Order: sequence, then C-alpha cells, then structure tokens
Amino acid sequence: MKKTLESRLNILVMIIIGIFLAFTLKLVQYQIIDGEEYYSKSNASTRINQTVIAARGDITDINGVSMAGGQVVFDITINKAYMPSEKLNERILQVVKILQQQGETLNDILPISREKPYTFIEGKEAEQTRLREDVAKVAVYATEQDVLTKLTERYKLQDVPQDYVRTIAGIRYTMEREGYSASYPFDIAKDVSVETATIIQELSRELTGIEVTESSKRYYANGTLLPHILGTVGPIYAEEYRQLKSQGYGLNDTLGKSGLEKVYESYLKGTDGVLQIEKNIYGEITDVDTIIQPKPGNTVKLTIDAEFQQRANDILKAQVEMLQSRTAGWGKECTGATMVVLDVKTGSVLAISNYPSYDLERYNSKYSEYFNDPDTPLFNRAVQGLYRPGSVFKVNMAVAALQMGLIDENFTYTCRGVYDYYTVAQWGGRLPSCANNTAHGTINVKQALKVSCNCFFYDLGRRMGIERINESAHNMGLGVLTGLEISEQLGRLSTPEFTESLGGTWQAGNVIQASIGQLDTAITAVQLATYAGTVANRGVRYATHIVDSIESYDGSQVIYKTPVTVLSETSNTNNAFDIAEQGMVMASTEGNAKIYLQDLPYTVASKTGTAQVAGDLYNATIMAYGPTENPEIAVAIIAEKGGNGYNLAMGVRDVFNAYYEIKAARGQ
Repeated sequence: MKKTLESRLNILVMIIIGIFLAFTLKLVQYQIIDGEEYYSKSNASTRINQTVIAARGDITDINGVSMAGGQVVFDITINKAYMPSEKLNERILQVVKILQQQGETLNDILPISREKPYTFIEGKEAEQTRLREDVAKVAVYATEQDVLTKLTERYKLQDVPQDYVRTIAGIRYTMEREGYSASYPFDIAKDVSVETATIIQELSRELTGIEVTESSKRYYANGTLLPHILGTVGPIYAEEYRQLKSQGYGLNDTLGKSGLEKVYESYLKGTDGVLQIEKNIYGEITDVDTIIQPKPGNTVKLTIDAEFQQRANDILKAQVEMLQSRTAGWGKECTGATMVVLDVKTGSVLAISNYPSYDLERYNSKYSEYFNDPDTPLFNRAVQGLYRPGSVFKVNMAVAALQMGLIDENFTYTCRGVYDYYTVAQWGGRLPSCANNTAHGTINVKQALKVSCNCFFYDLGRRMGIERINESAHNMGLGVLTGLEISEQLGRLSTPEFTESLGGTWQAGNVIQASIGQLDTAITAVQLATYAGTVANRGVRYATHIVDSIESYDGSQVIYKTPVTVLSETSNTNNAFDIAEQGMVMASTEGNAKIYLQDLPYTVASKTGTAQVAGDLYNATIMAYGPTENPEIAVAIIAEKGGNGYNLAMGVRDVFNAYYEIKAARGQ
C-alpha cells in the first residue's frame, strides 16, 4: 500500500515538473527566440489619415480688390481619432451645454422641431423620408416621438437627461449623415466666437476628443456690391455627395451653389491636404504629421471695377427713388430696376446692378425675409428678367432698313398720328398710333428716331417683314445668348411660330407691333447693353463677359485669360450705323432725353423706350453709348413700371460722369 502511494506521488511530481519545463521552454521561446518579434508587435501603431480642407479661392475685381474671399474662423470639432467611443454621448452633452450657454448654433439637421411638442419641420419632407426609412427604420406613419424613441435606442441615449435627448439625437443623426469617422471629424458648431473657442480650449483636458479647429468661411468686404453675380456657397447635401464623392469632395466641403461661385467651382475649390495621426496599441497619440499640404483654390479675377460698381449701385437706387417720386402711371409704381455697363471695345462687363438687392453676408440669416419680399431682391433682373424693349428696338429697324436699301437718310414719311395703311376693321376697331396720337409730319429716319415716331417704324416693319427684322435683331444681340459666363435667359423675338404656340394666328398687324419692340419680343438688360455696344461698333458684336482671367492662388501663373471674341458681324452698308447714330444723338440733344444729356462735355447716343406692361403701366428702357467720337462704354437701364424711358437718361448721365471721374482720379 505504502509503495503504491509513493509511486503515485512520484508520477504526480514528474507531471508537475513536466508542466513547469513546458512553461519554461515556452517562456524562453517568447523572450529569447521570438522576443524581437513580440516586442515589435507590442509597439505596433495605427495610422489614421484625416482630410485637411483647402481654402477656397478668391474672387477679385479687375484691380485685385477682394470681392469674395476667405476668413479664418473657429469651429468646435468632434475628432474620432481622439474620442473614447464609450465617452461620445457624455462629451457631446458636455460641449452642448457650453455651446448653448454661449448662444452658438449647433450643427443639427434632424427634421424634428427642437422644442416640445415635437413636430416634423415643414419643407423637410425628403429628409423626413430618409430619416424614417434609412436611419430610424420606422413606418411612414410613425410619429415624431416614435422616431425619437428609435434614435434613442440607435445612439444609446438612455442615460442622457430627458431635456437633452432631442438635441443629442439631432447631433448624432447629423454626424451619421455627414459621414463622421476617424478620417472625417464632425463640426458640432461652426464659426463660434473667440470667447467660446477659448472656453473649449481651456477645458481640453476634460473634453478629450473635442477640439477647437480653424477653417475658412466665405467673407465679403461688401456683401451688397455684386451678390447676384458672385452667387452663393453652401454645404454639400447627401444627394449631391453621391455624385461629387468621385470628384474628391467630402461631406464637410463647401460647394458653389449659384452665380460665379457655381460656374467656377472647379477653379475655386482647392486641393485638400492629408494629416496623419499615429496611435499605439493603447490608443495614445504618438505622432501627428501633415503628409500632404493643402493647396488653396485659384483666384477668379473679374472685369468689374469695385469702385465703379458701387457708384452704379448708388446711381440705380437714386434712379428708382426719382421714379417713385413721380405721378401714378409714370414711375410711382416702380418696384425694381437693373443696369448694365459694358466696355464697348471688348464686351467686358464694367458694372451690373439690380435693385432691390440683398447682402451676401446676411443671405443665410435673412433668406426667408428676402425670399418672401414682394419686390424680389433675390431675382437677378439683369440676366434673368425678360422685358419688352419698346422703342429702343427702333434703332434695329432703322439700321436694317438702311442696310437693305429700303430707305436712305433722305427718305421721308408723313406721320398723321395714326397708322392708316390698314382699315379700322382690320385692326379691330382701333388704328395703331403714335403716343398721344401726335402727328409728327414729314420726317426722315434720323428725325423719326429723335421723336420716336411709331408710324414711321410701323411702315418700315410692314415693308421689311418679320424675317428681316429678326435677322438684324439677332445680329445686334437680341434674342440670343450674349456669352456671359453665368446662366442667362435667351429672350425671344416675335415670330409666327411663337404666336401659334400660344394658340394665336399670325396676322399683318403682328409685324407692325413687333417693329416697335412690342408684341411677344422680350429681352434682358445684358442683351440691351450688348445691342448698344454693337451699334457703337458698327455691327461688330463682342461676346459679353464678366471674368477677366483665372490666376493661381499666389498670382504666379495665369491659368486662363478670357479672349475678346466676335460673335457676329454685320457690315455698315449704306452707312446704316452712322445714320442711326446721328438719330440717336439727336434724341440725346434735341429729344426728351436732352434735359439730362445735352450738357455733357462729350456726345452720347441714346434711345429710350416705353413698353406697355398692363393697363396704364409701362416699363421704361434706355440704351446709350459714348462718347460717339470714340465710344468707350455702353449703358442699358430697365425700370419695371418706370413710366417714360426718357427719365432713365438721368441714370445714363450719372454713369458717364462716374466713369470719367474715376478715370480722372486714377490719372487714366
């Protein structure tokens, strides 16, 4: 029995010794044989690449004065690379309390109201559908509270104080929608005050994963100077991101939404950089390095002169106020106007104004007010507004008739106040007439332009036909695209096809009305200015453009220079343009516009128009250029319900004076 027990003990000891030897051998392998390999593994690191957003390029005037630039601002950012995942909701709650106390705006796109009783926000139906289907995964008839309950479960918000559940859910939802990840930090608040940034920075030890970062936002030295042309920028929405992702865009990028910001997005967008963060196996940051430097976007230089643009804005405002001071039916009802000034020799836009207008700096905060304003300050009247030209169209009529030899400068027509080529019955009981049935007597084409005789041009229209009228108008720049870089209305000329498309029948009387810029003819202010420039250039029509060039951000390279381009050219046959110009000069110095234009130290050619809108209300139009000896600028002004066009000669006078005052001050 004793021997058996000793035998068993010996076996047990041998087993223990064997196990010990096995552990010893394994330890020797770990520490000596494979020691270097395991030491390397224990110190292995993780590298995370984060995008560094590049600054957006500037838009400047012709002299390099910034019109849209970048301004460094502070953002409060949640960085997943530094954020302990189990602390995310706690950190968000901490920083939300600070941001709310400071009056900052939270980045929260959840389409549910932020205050009780919770309701879905109107106008956010697409976002609501996405929220229900893709995130909350609830039925379409689910209530707001149903959605919040699902989000509470999804984001583990059970321990969040009830007063903050909606807020934290909104932020977590926005983080998810914007692609929050180790590579894409999330801005919980943008453009915060220095005081807020300082508070967050001082609490950095307690707010691990919450950072104060710098970014660039669009800054305007004067947001009212050229808002409709510069356009707006904004965030990238999910539906846009699906298309833009392949082009290198991130969800946190800024995108041109309208105007030049949109058209030149590919030039203005910079090239993002890459920041590499290295962490060891314990999650500690061991190194931070910028491996690709961000490159700012290019500079878009305009043909606009900022000082002259401001003068033009002021002149247009004063013009409207003058009209509004007049009697009913003759300007008192004027609600808006637009002005375009071109360089005759190149087609460059020197100024382009709309009234009323808006402030780009306040666009987001006042959008609802701007949008609901009955005077439509957001509307780009210069390129999107379509207006009957009225009697300014008569210059085209005169040029076309002279070119084709239908008349010469000695040809005369006797105006009796009414046009009686057709019978009263053919006109439906009323003959077309000159203004107030004024009989102008026997006049030539220059005199007809001076007094704006309807009957003279009615008869020319009858003899020419609509095809020849419209061919000439197209060559002048009416009813065709001007070449402007931003979206513009095509406009239209009166044609049988358009009349028939409206269910009407083209009749002989239609061409009569079309010949004085009425009927269905509708043009833009940019086309009207282009038309004036074409007459000044004796039939050479240049492409209208507002961008002078595109330069690298540091100015070291010209990437693109807009060429001076001829779009169409018609000859000065029979001195047609010279004769028409003489009539326009007579309109400036002897006609109704003389009260504003006759005393200028240079000669200005002009033609006014008064186009009926409805009842006793008329749009006022004017086109002008000068000095006629060596034309430099062309001007077009259109005033909605502005009454008689000759009142706009005040604006023309002031534009010429401002142009030469600025040149003189610069020694040009």
